[in-house]
Amino acid sequence: MAGQLDPPALHLDLRGLPAPQPMEHILARLHTLQPGQRLVALTPLYPAPLLPMLEQLGFACDARATDDGACLVICHATDRHLLDAPAGP
Repeated sequence: MAGQLDPPALHLDLRGLPAPQPMEHILARLHTLQPGQRLVALTPLYPAPLLPMLEQLGFACDARATDDGACLVICHATDRHLLDAPAGP
C-alpha cells in the first residue's frame, strides 16, 4: 500500500559482549523482524564470519567501522521466504 511506513528499526548494542555472543544475538533477532524492518547493531569487532552467513539466509547487510573501533551492522531481509522454509534434515 502506498504511503505505508516500514516498522522502526530494531537497535542492538552488543559492544560489551564477548564472541560469539554478538553473532548469536543478531542471528536470533533477525528471525523476529517484520517485513521491511531493519536491524541495526553495534558490535565490538567487524563481524567477518557473520556476513556470508547472513547473505545465505537472505539478508543484505552493510558493516562499517565506527570511530571507537566497534562496527555498525545494518541488515534487512531480501528473500524473506528463506526464513520461512522448514529446516533441512
